[in-house]
Amino acid sequence: MSEEHLPNIPIFLSDAQNLDQETLSNKFYKICQAEMERSRSNHYNDLSSPFSTKTAMSKTSMKFNRYSDIIPFDCNRIKLHSKRSGNNTDYINASFIEAPQKLRKYIATQGPLENTFEDFWCMVWEQRSYVIVMLTKEHEKGTLKCSKYWPDLHGNPMIFQELGLKIEMESEELEPSSSSLIRTFRLEKFNSQGNSISASQGGVSQLGDNIEIRRVTQLHFVGWPDHGVPDSPEIILNLIKKTNEFQLKYQNEILNEEIGPPVIHCSAGCGRTGTFCTIDSCLVMLPLPNDDGTDLIEYLVNYFREQRRTMVQTLGQFQYCYLAVLSKLVINK
Repeated sequence: MSEEHLPNIPIFLSDAQNLDQETLSNKFYKICQAEMERSRSNHYNDLSSPFSTKTAMSKTSMKFNRYSDIIPFDCNRIKLHSKRSGNNTDYINASFIEAPQKLRKYIATQGPLENTFEDFWCMVWEQRSYVIVMLTKEHEKGTLKCSKYWPDLHGNPMIFQELGLKIEMESEELEPSSSSLIRTFRLEKFNSQGNSISASQGGVSQLGDNIEIRRVTQLHFVGWPDHGVPDSPEIILNLIKKTNEFQLKYQNEILNEEIGPPVIHCSAGCGRTGTFCTIDSCLVMLPLPNDDGTDLIEYLVNYFREQRRTMVQTLGQFQYCYLAVLSKLVINK
């Protein structure tokens, strides 16, 4: 690291001792221990506790969870309101995630199951989300990690009780090494007679009372193995940049109301999802106004784990957060 870069690097990243493997391992161990202590304190069945997961663990909800141990807390879970086929619960395995001072907001969720496709798209509609970041392949090592919750490019649309979904565009990123696909969906809400809405241009079209079409962008990154990390920090930094560019694009198109947070998901909605949120939030929080040496990444992982279980799931992902942020500050300044 050259001398000219040092003044721009926060203390927790510029001190090599803070970044050695043993130190990072100890920090990650403490984060995991803190989460284990919360689980032992029997808060999960107490609705008055911020760590209650009573709704997610109920018999009604469990069939909608991909994994029984990665479930949302009651205090910040997404609640559904739309009518859905054969589903009378408001439950979906998804959590509102906020960075400190609300500098960033996300929806962290699991990769949809076949019985939650409709729930997923109802959530996207209700929360006014226009960007979806998918951080998993559909299958990895012979295991289904996320069911394909969108129609084929030239296939029939998906029709739900109140929504219709069609894919309008699918393309690879300009840089083949990015391992990303971009898809544009047309999400349309049926009117009271059950008729679908015709196509229109732009992010939103208002065609009468309570009739809308929205276009939603999905960034599908396929180069991130489960429990692992991407090949280089530049790949995830590019994905974060694209995500924020699309968020800004849609917000600029929709001037009358704030759009919702991006939906971030992998398979369980914690490891890769948490790593993405940590890197993005850390970058937007820097530079620190009063740099007292506080480890911002360690702080954020703790902060996010108090909002959803095991955000940043492995030591390798924890280390990757430091690598990606440092790379952005030094190389991609």
